[in-house]
Amino acid sequence: MGSAVLARELGAPEKSMCVKSLEMPAYDPRGAYGMALAYCTSTRGACHLRAYPIAHEILRKPVSTDRFSFSGKARIIKIAEDLNAVIDSIGACKFAFLGASLEEYAKGLAAVTGLDYDAQDLLRLGDSIYTLERYINTLRGFARKDDMLPERFFNEPGTAGPGIEVGPIDKTAFNEALDRYYRIRGCSKDGTLTQDRAERLMACRNR
Repeated sequence: MGSAVLARELGAPEKSMCVKSLEMPAYDPRGAYGMALAYCTSTRGACHLRAYPIAHEILRKPVSTDRFSFSGKARIIKIAEDLNAVIDSIGACKFAFLGASLEEYAKGLAAVTGLDYDAQDLLRLGDSIYTLERYINTLRGFARKDDMLPERFFNEPGTAGPGIEVGPIDKTAFNEALDRYYRIRGCSKDGTLTQDRAERLMACRNR
């Protein structure tokens, strides 16, 4: 949060490359559109680990996706957030997921706890965890305005290389992808949970 605080004190908050006051790590969102979306939907700010779209956009695992397209990314990011939320809760290293399946994590958890888990159980748990985090953020005043990249990523091109031109992100396309993510996550267009989703979350929590 250092650069965000300093930039605000200097009267130039746009100078800090952050989301929710958390600075971005290694990946320029102009070169990986799934990462652009994931930085913004992450409940703690510009974190590359909450969904880790670099796996499919750059490392091409388990499948390759077009890094300069938002097509399908909203659903991929939502599922990846759920998956990583439950892996973090298990206490496993998420990078092992590049060589292991969710089914294997479920079998490992079942073996350790003696409880019956399958992959879909883990995804449901992950969805509850991540949705609860968004709900807590909502209670703290976070909304769509906080799920947004700094403006320079929509206005300035990225660093180009041989045969590659990295242009600014199309803000309209980004907002459309964010709208799709909200629908899939059970949020209103302002980024807060719908009343129905919040009630279902609380019902699950109170069991």
